[in-house]
Amino acid sequence: MASGISAKHGLLTTKCSVFHSLQRNILPHAICIQRPTEVKCIRASTNSTAESQHNEKYCIDIVRSRDYDGFVSSLLLPEDARRSSLALRAFNVELAQVKDSVSQKTIGLMRMQFWKTTVEEIYRDDPPVQPVSAELWRAVKKHYLTKRWMLRIISEREKDMEDRAYRNLQELEAYSENTQSSLLYLLLESLGVKDVHADHAASHIGKAQGIVTCLRATPYHSSRRKVYLPMDICMLSLPGGLHPRKPGTECERRGI
Repeated sequence: MASGISAKHGLLTTKCSVFHSLQRNILPHAICIQRPTEVKCIRASTNSTAESQHNEKYCIDIVRSRDYDGFVSSLLLPEDARRSSLALRAFNVELAQVKDSVSQKTIGLMRMQFWKTTVEEIYRDDPPVQPVSAELWRAVKKHYLTKRWMLRIISEREKDMEDRAYRNLQELEAYSENTQSSLLYLLLESLGVKDVHADHAASHIGKAQGIVTCLRATPYHSSRRKVYLPMDICMLSLPGGLHPRKPGTECERRGI
Protein backbone atom coordinates (compact mmCIF):
# COMPACT_ATOMS: atom_id res chain seq x y z
CA MET A 1 0.00 0.00 0.00
CA ALA A 2 2.80 2.30 0.95
CA SER A 3 4.47 1.38 -2.27
CA GLY A 4 1.29 2.18 -4.14
CA ILE A 5 0.99 5.48 -2.41
CA SER A 6 4.63 6.19 -3.17
CA ALA A 7 4.09 5.27 -6.77
CA LYS A 8 1.02 7.46 -6.86
CA HIS A 9 2.88 10.37 -5.42
CA GLY A 10 5.73 9.65 -7.76
CA LEU A 11 3.32 9.80 -10.70
CA LEU A 12 1.85 13.02 -9.45
CA THR A 13 5.30 14.46 -8.96
CA THR A 14 6.21 13.48 -12.48
CA LYS A 15 3.04 15.11 -13.88
CA CYS A 16 3.70 18.31 -11.98
CA SER A 17 7.29 18.53 -13.21
CA VAL A 18 6.19 17.94 -16.80
CA PHE A 19 3.45 20.57 -16.47
CA HIS A 20 5.86 23.20 -15.11
CA SER A 21 8.38 22.38 -17.84
CA LEU A 22 5.76 22.78 -20.55
CA GLN A 23 4.51 25.96 -18.94
CA ARG A 24 8.00 27.52 -19.04
CA ASN A 25 8.54 26.56 -22.67
CA ILE A 26 5.10 27.30 -24.11
CA LEU A 27 3.77 30.16 -22.00
CA PRO A 28 5.57 33.03 -23.79
CA HIS A 29 4.20 31.83 -27.14
CA ALA A 30 0.80 31.19 -25.65
CA ILE A 31 0.47 34.86 -24.71
CA CYS A 32 1.05 35.88 -28.32
CA ILE A 33 -1.47 33.33 -29.53
CA GLN A 34 -4.07 34.44 -27.05
CA ARG A 35 -3.70 38.15 -27.82
CA PRO A 36 -3.01 38.58 -31.54
CA THR A 37 -4.90 41.88 -31.66
CA GLU A 38 -2.56 43.48 -29.15
CA VAL A 39 0.49 42.26 -31.06
CA LYS A 40 -0.91 43.70 -34.31
CA CYS A 41 -1.66 47.02 -32.61
CA ILE A 42 1.90 47.29 -31.32
CA ARG A 43 3.35 46.51 -34.73
CA ALA A 44 0.98 48.95 -36.47
CA SER A 45 1.87 51.68 -33.99
CA THR A 46 5.59 51.11 -34.52
CA ASN A 47 5.25 51.10 -38.31
CA SER A 48 3.07 54.22 -38.23
CA THR A 49 5.61 56.11 -36.12
CA ALA A 50 8.50 55.09 -38.37
CA GLU A 51 6.56 56.09 -41.49
CA SER A 52 5.63 59.45 -39.99
CA GLN A 53 9.27 60.16 -39.16
CA HIS A 54 10.30 59.17 -42.68
CA ASN A 55 7.70 61.54 -44.20
CA GLU A 56 8.83 64.41 -42.01
CA LYS A 57 12.50 63.83 -42.85
CA TYR A 58 11.71 63.69 -46.57
CA CYS A 59 10.04 67.11 -46.43
CA ILE A 60 12.89 68.57 -44.39
CA ASP A 61 15.50 67.29 -46.84
CA ILE A 62 13.73 68.47 -49.99
CA VAL A 63 13.08 71.96 -48.59
CA ARG A 64 16.63 72.28 -47.27
CA SER A 65 18.12 71.31 -50.65
CA ARG A 66 15.70 73.19 -52.97
CA ASP A 67 14.39 76.10 -50.89
CA TYR A 68 17.01 76.92 -48.29
CA ASP A 69 15.55 80.36 -47.54
CA GLY A 70 12.20 78.73 -46.79
CA PHE A 71 13.91 76.07 -44.70
CA VAL A 72 15.66 78.64 -42.50
CA SER A 73 12.53 80.76 -42.10
CA SER A 74 10.55 77.65 -41.08
CA LEU A 75 13.01 77.01 -38.26
CA LEU A 76 12.11 80.39 -36.79
CA LEU A 77 8.41 79.49 -36.48
CA PRO A 78 6.84 78.12 -33.29
CA GLU A 79 7.25 74.36 -32.92
CA ASP A 80 3.50 73.83 -33.25
CA ALA A 81 3.55 75.20 -36.83
CA ARG A 82 7.06 74.26 -37.95
CA ARG A 83 6.26 70.81 -39.31
CA SER A 84 3.23 72.07 -41.21
CA SER A 85 5.29 74.91 -42.67
CA LEU A 86 7.87 72.45 -43.98
CA ALA A 87 5.09 70.31 -45.47
CA LEU A 88 3.65 73.33 -47.32
CA ARG A 89 7.05 74.39 -48.59
CA ALA A 90 7.81 70.84 -49.71
CA PHE A 91 4.51 70.89 -51.61
CA ASN A 92 5.56 74.15 -53.27
CA VAL A 93 8.98 72.70 -54.16
CA GLU A 94 7.39 69.62 -55.72
CA LEU A 95 5.30 71.86 -57.99
CA ALA A 96 8.09 74.31 -58.79
CA GLN A 97 10.53 71.66 -59.96
CA VAL A 98 8.11 69.99 -62.39
CA LYS A 99 8.80 72.45 -65.20
CA ASP A 100 12.57 71.89 -65.20
CA SER A 101 12.47 68.15 -64.51
CA VAL A 102 10.41 66.99 -67.50
CA SER A 103 11.37 66.82 -71.15
CA GLN A 104 7.82 67.05 -72.48
CA LYS A 105 5.01 69.40 -71.53
CA THR A 106 2.50 66.53 -71.48
CA ILE A 107 4.41 64.77 -68.71
CA GLY A 108 4.48 67.98 -66.69
CA LEU A 109 0.72 68.42 -67.08
CA MET A 110 0.22 64.84 -65.90
CA ARG A 111 2.18 65.60 -62.75
CA MET A 112 0.13 68.71 -62.14
CA GLN A 113 -3.03 66.63 -62.51
CA PHE A 114 -1.63 64.19 -59.97
CA TRP A 115 -1.30 66.99 -57.43
CA LYS A 116 -4.78 68.30 -58.17
CA THR A 117 -6.17 64.82 -57.50
CA THR A 118 -3.98 64.52 -54.42
CA VAL A 119 -5.36 67.72 -52.90
CA GLU A 120 -8.92 66.53 -53.49
CA GLU A 121 -8.11 63.19 -51.86
CA ILE A 122 -6.44 64.89 -48.91
CA TYR A 123 -9.65 66.77 -48.15
CA ARG A 124 -11.53 63.46 -48.38
CA ASP A 125 -9.19 61.99 -45.74
CA ASP A 126 -7.77 59.57 -48.28
CA PRO A 127 -4.28 60.85 -49.19
CA PRO A 128 -2.06 58.79 -51.51
CA VAL A 129 0.96 56.97 -50.09
CA GLN A 130 3.53 59.69 -50.74
CA PRO A 131 5.62 61.58 -48.12
CA VAL A 132 4.61 65.13 -49.04
CA SER A 133 0.96 64.14 -49.43
CA ALA A 134 0.94 62.48 -46.01
CA GLU A 135 2.53 65.51 -44.32
CA LEU A 136 0.18 67.86 -46.16
CA TRP A 137 -2.81 65.82 -44.99
CA ARG A 138 -1.52 66.08 -41.42
CA ALA A 139 -1.20 69.87 -41.74
CA VAL A 140 -4.71 70.19 -43.20
CA LYS A 141 -6.22 68.15 -40.38
CA LYS A 142 -4.37 70.11 -37.74
CA HIS A 143 -4.84 73.67 -38.99
CA TYR A 144 -7.94 73.42 -41.27
CA LEU A 145 -6.03 74.87 -44.23
CA THR A 146 -7.98 76.35 -47.15
CA LYS A 147 -8.10 74.11 -50.19
CA ARG A 148 -8.57 77.05 -52.58
CA TRP A 149 -5.03 78.36 -52.01
CA MET A 150 -3.47 74.98 -52.80
CA LEU A 151 -5.45 74.55 -55.99
CA ARG A 152 -4.59 78.09 -57.05
CA ILE A 153 -0.87 77.37 -56.71
CA ILE A 154 -1.25 74.23 -58.84
CA SER A 155 -3.31 76.00 -61.52
CA GLU A 156 -0.80 78.84 -61.84
CA ARG A 157 2.15 76.44 -62.03
CA GLU A 158 0.23 74.55 -64.69
CA LYS A 159 -0.19 77.72 -66.77
CA ASP A 160 3.54 78.35 -66.41
CA MET A 161 4.21 75.12 -68.29
CA GLU A 162 3.59 77.18 -71.46
CA ASP A 163 7.19 78.34 -71.06
CA ARG A 164 6.79 81.91 -72.31
CA ALA A 165 8.03 85.25 -71.07
CA TYR A 166 5.80 87.64 -69.17
CA ARG A 167 4.49 90.37 -71.44
CA ASN A 168 4.54 92.98 -68.70
CA LEU A 169 5.15 93.46 -65.00
CA GLN A 170 1.46 92.94 -64.22
CA GLU A 171 1.62 89.36 -65.51
CA LEU A 172 4.63 88.63 -63.29
CA GLU A 173 2.82 90.14 -60.30
CA ALA A 174 -0.27 88.03 -61.02
CA TYR A 175 1.87 84.89 -61.19
CA SER A 176 3.59 85.82 -57.92
CA GLU A 177 0.24 86.52 -56.22
CA ASN A 178 -1.17 83.13 -57.22
CA THR A 179 1.94 81.19 -56.17
CA GLN A 180 4.04 82.94 -53.52
CA SER A 181 1.23 84.92 -51.89
CA SER A 182 -1.05 81.87 -51.79
CA LEU A 183 1.71 79.95 -50.02
CA LEU A 184 2.02 82.75 -47.46
CA TYR A 185 -1.75 82.67 -46.86
CA LEU A 186 -1.46 78.97 -46.02
CA LEU A 187 1.50 79.63 -43.72
CA LEU A 188 -0.50 82.28 -41.89
CA GLU A 189 -3.32 79.77 -41.41
CA SER A 190 -0.87 77.25 -39.97
CA LEU A 191 0.12 79.91 -37.45
CA GLY A 192 -3.52 80.53 -36.57
CA VAL A 193 -3.46 84.04 -38.06
CA LYS A 194 -6.69 85.03 -39.79
CA ASP A 195 -6.57 88.76 -40.31
CA VAL A 196 -7.34 90.85 -43.37
CA HIS A 197 -4.39 93.17 -42.70
CA ALA A 198 -1.99 90.23 -42.43
CA ASP A 199 -3.35 88.84 -45.69
CA HIS A 200 -2.89 92.23 -47.36
CA ALA A 201 0.74 92.35 -46.22
CA ALA A 202 1.26 88.75 -47.36
CA SER A 203 -0.08 89.66 -50.80
CA HIS A 204 2.51 92.40 -51.29
CA ILE A 205 5.33 90.31 -49.79
CA GLY A 206 4.46 87.41 -52.08
CA LYS A 207 4.54 89.64 -55.17
CA ALA A 208 7.89 91.09 -54.13
CA GLN A 209 9.26 87.62 -53.47
CA GLY A 210 8.13 86.42 -56.89
CA ILE A 211 9.81 89.35 -58.63
CA VAL A 212 13.04 88.82 -56.70
CA THR A 213 12.99 85.09 -57.51
CA CYS A 214 12.61 85.90 -61.21
CA LEU A 215 15.60 88.26 -61.05
CA ARG A 216 17.75 85.78 -59.13
CA ALA A 217 17.01 83.06 -61.67
CA THR A 218 18.09 85.20 -64.65
CA PRO A 219 21.65 83.77 -64.87
CA TYR A 220 20.28 80.22 -64.78
CA HIS A 221 17.67 80.96 -67.43
CA SER A 222 20.23 82.76 -69.58
CA SER A 223 22.47 79.68 -69.52
CA ARG A 224 19.55 77.82 -71.10
CA ARG A 225 18.95 80.66 -73.60
CA LYS A 226 15.64 81.62 -72.01
CA VAL A 227 14.36 84.98 -70.77
CA TYR A 228 11.43 85.29 -68.36
CA LEU A 229 11.85 88.95 -67.45
CA PRO A 230 8.83 91.13 -68.37
CA MET A 231 9.08 92.10 -72.03
CA ASP A 232 7.92 95.70 -71.49
CA ILE A 233 10.83 96.30 -69.11
CA CYS A 234 13.34 94.55 -71.36
CA MET A 235 12.29 96.79 -74.25
CA LEU A 236 13.27 99.87 -72.28
CA SER A 237 16.92 98.83 -72.44
CA LEU A 238 16.97 97.97 -76.17
CA PRO A 239 18.60 100.38 -78.67
CA GLY A 240 16.31 102.37 -80.92
CA GLY A 241 14.72 100.47 -83.78
CA LEU A 242 14.88 97.12 -82.06
CA HIS A 243 11.70 95.32 -81.21
CA PRO A 244 11.70 91.81 -79.73
CA ARG A 245 9.86 89.08 -81.61
CA LYS A 246 8.79 91.36 -84.46
CA PRO A 247 9.45 89.77 -87.89
CA GLY A 248 12.02 91.45 -90.09
CA THR A 249 13.64 93.54 -87.36
CA GLU A 250 17.26 93.68 -86.29
CA CYS A 251 16.23 92.02 -83.03
CA GLU A 252 14.99 88.96 -84.87
CA ARG A 253 18.16 88.75 -86.98
CA ARG A 254 20.28 88.85 -83.84
CA GLY A 255 18.15 86.17 -82.23
CA ILE A 256 17.09 88.38 -79.32
